[in-house]
Amino acid sequence: MRITPANQGTYLLVAVVVDTVRIDEIRQVLRSLLYRRQDRLHWRDEEAPRRTKIAEAIGALDLAATVVIGTPLAKSKQERARRKCLETLLPNLETMGVTRVVMEERTRSLVESDRKMITAVRGKRLITAGLRVETARPKEEPMLWLPDSVAGAFGAARDRGRSEWLELIGRVEQIDVSTL
Repeated sequence: MRITPANQGTYLLVAVVVDTVRIDEIRQVLRSLLYRRQDRLHWRDEEAPRRTKIAEAIGALDLAATVVIGTPLAKSKQERARRKCLETLLPNLETMGVTRVVMEERTRSLVESDRKMITAVRGKRLITAGLRVETARPKEEPMLWLPDSVAGAFGAARDRGRSEWLELIGRVEQIDVSTL
């Protein structure tokens, strides 16, 4: 979520699609990027040279990413923007053949809100019961570091004109969504 001083902004929701046979290999690559006492990668905590190294590593993995951009966004409407973005992203992923989505765990009440929204999306027949959606903590699941990094690189390119990291990452599909 990015909010401007005028209380306008964007909500970014990112998915990185990975073939399940590569998960262990990718986790190993991601863990190899950690400093000795670091327990997870988090784009906002990294300096520019480390961001370059992370983006290069992700680019070398040759993965497909999708960024859903919800606008306009007022801070008080963050959850609505999330729902609109998920309502677009989940059917897109299922169309790509994705059968399992792992989202970053949030507070218990927000996870419950996401579950209700997913049930509603199923009720609208936008996704099938075949698409499993679950949550995990970034400290326990390195695969969550991928969308965090893509979102950071995308935001840097979009908001600050720093496109070098996004270029290193490679294939990123962009989908714009109205949050109104």
